Amino acid sequence: MIINNKKIKIAITDIILLVCSSLYFIGIKNWFPVCKGSGDMVMSCHWAGEVLSALSVLLIVLSFIHMFIPDEKIKSGMDIAFAGIAVLSVMIPGNIVSLCKSSEMMCRNGTSVWTMIFMIMLCLIAAADLFIYLQSASGKKHKRKAQGESV
Repeated sequence: MIINNKKIKIAITDIILLVCSSLYFIGIKNWFPVCKGSGDMVMSCHWAGEVLSALSVLLIVLSFIHMFIPDEKIKSGMDIAFAGIAVLSVMIPGNIVSLCKSSEMMCRNGTSVWTMIFMIMLCLIAAADLFIYLQSASGKKHKRKAQGESV
């Protein structure tokens, strides 16, 4: 597939971003969910889980788009967006949206901790991807400069 005369190259970091984002979504829904409300009583942490689920879907969509964008500058910008979403995701449980008061509840022990772990991993992957693109751009710049000097 060719877009703008550039071939799409799916890198290992693209796949890792998609897998990490997908695992986080599955985790929020199954492995480390927030407390479930019963009847008329909905715990405040339920809303933190809903926001985290929405952000995890956004991360999956961005990861998928990131795979098929051929331009390294756009991918670099998307890597910065991944980091911003990850920081926001870490701030949601307990800071932006309150969690249960008891430290024994799953939302405090599971959701909050696993959100931090997954988002740190996502930030590190996005930073590595950004570093690769910046190194590639720097190498191309030096190559053009050397060719210009020899002509």
